[in-house]
Amino acid sequence: MKKILLHDQGYIVGGPKAVLTGIESNLGHKMKFIRLLQQEACGYNPIKAIKFINKYRKAINKHHADVIYVCGLEYTGFLMTFAAKFSNVRCIVLSVHGSFWDIKGTSLRVAIIKYLIEPLEVFWADKVFTVCEEAQRHIKALRFVRKGCNKGVVYNTFPGIDYKKVKSGLVRKEFDISNDKIVVSVVGRIHKDKGHQYIIDAIKKLNDQRFVFMIVGTGEFSTEYVKQCKKEIESKSIILTGARNDVNNILKDSDIFLFATLHENHSIALLEAVNMYCASLVTNIGGNPEIIEDKRGGMLIPEKDSDAIVNGLLQLANPTLRKQYTEYAYNYAKEKFSFENTYGKLERILVD
Repeated sequence: MKKILLHDQGYIVGGPKAVLTGIESNLGHKMKFIRLLQQEACGYNPIKAIKFINKYRKAINKHHADVIYVCGLEYTGFLMTFAAKFSNVRCIVLSVHGSFWDIKGTSLRVAIIKYLIEPLEVFWADKVFTVCEEAQRHIKALRFVRKGCNKGVVYNTFPGIDYKKVKSGLVRKEFDISNDKIVVSVVGRIHKDKGHQYIIDAIKKLNDQRFVFMIVGTGEFSTEYVKQCKKEIESKSIILTGARNDVNNILKDSDIFLFATLHENHSIALLEAVNMYCASLVTNIGGNPEIIEDKRGGMLIPEKDSDAIVNGLLQLANPTLRKQYTEYAYNYAKEKFSFENTYGKLERILVD
């Protein structure tokens, strides 16, 4: 049985945590997985970076593993890949979940990471894959992957939770939301790059009492909701839930999943929403259109466009349209992101 180290960046909730948990749950009977928990970030301090590399090189060596699965790209992925390159691990598998090529605009630091750090990172890896087709197209660092080492796309897996077994009504009861309200859920990190300012602008423009917006998660931009939306929070048309471990219950009680992110790869939150039959209103960027077919499985809208959010919400107020979109999206995603197409492909990458 192969021994696989999993680079764990210590996320308590969210996509990265779900990915690692899914790998262990679905492939753990075929391989021995060991979490390599990253306990700190070193920023861009070169002395701390050297200490980081040395610490994790020693940690990797202790396990004499066949493979290390590194979550990359970006700077932290580079440091872990560097540590693995000079360790006794036999194979470095680099999973690309994010890149500085996702960031628009530039600075000296961003340029160094884009044009030096990330190319070195992928060059050192023995196998590289992305989690969406769009990443293969726009991350220019992938040009430096060694011949035969780019394994293409391994999508995140459709959750496959039995919708009928998730109890409905719990969240509406908890927050005293009547059944005639249209619940719009926004799930994930509350950061500026997730498009939250455009959500705030859209809510204010919409000013429609039929809608209740549930903002689920934590992040520094949550203070902007408190500052800018006092009236809406007081009237309970906006509910800030904080971190939750019952996302499926929230999505089961939601009618619309709003995802205004400015960059994205293959969103697990979006897959979870599709699994719970939420009508999806998402930005047409990254891997989103690989999950949602516009006007068939949901609605794709331009990024940074609060008017498009308003127009989309008004269209999705129609329950017949929501039902049409959710049924198509569920069947499409269930087939496209099946176990064989996802974990099956990952297993071959880890084992071969």
